[in-house]
Amino acid sequence: MKFLTSTALSAAFVFAAAHAEDVPSGTYDLDATHTTVFWSVSHGGFSLYRGTFDTVEGTLEWDAKRPQKSSMTVSIDANSVDSPAAVSHAGNGNFQEDIAKNALGAEAQPTITFTTTKLKKTGDGEGTVKGELSFNGQTHPVTLDVELTKAATMRGTPKMGFSGSTTIDRTVWGSDAWTQFGIGKEVTITIEAEFAKAE
Repeated sequence: MKFLTSTALSAAFVFAAAHAEDVPSGTYDLDATHTTVFWSVSHGGFSLYRGTFDTVEGTLEWDAKRPQKSSMTVSIDANSVDSPAAVSHAGNGNFQEDIAKNALGAEAQPTITFTTTKLKKTGDGEGTVKGELSFNGQTHPVTLDVELTKAATMRGTPKMGFSGSTTIDRTVWGSDAWTQFGIGKEVTITIEAEFAKAE
């Protein structure tokens, strides 16, 4: 039996520093076709069970002169889990339904959200993003380590690319599905995201 995910996310991240002057301040929309939120959880200590989400949206309010003043919101469809096929242990049509329903609480809260609360520069193009992560009907703080991978204009549109990662204890959000079978409590979330300036 396998498990789950959390967010992303978590998604999220969105801080930067170096090369911030390469793109102007303003509203940037998440480019979902070039963004992936990965998650992984221990399968009884034998391996890491990994997956993603198919539906992710987000907005970045970017302040090029003061990156720490920037902010971001991200939403993920909790029912858009994409993971390797497995046998359902709860009578659902597939294991992705198990994850959404039993690990993420998608029936009561179908949307996972992340909203930044504080951004801090820690190095050249690196920083931390603190925010509030909400799923399974609960909201708790998380911190992501982030890196600005590129900020430039592509085909006339200013764009920014970020990588981010964090590890959460899903039981803090009341998500304890399958822990009795050795499925991990810790979920590692990795984000590769691209934002494009809104017109």
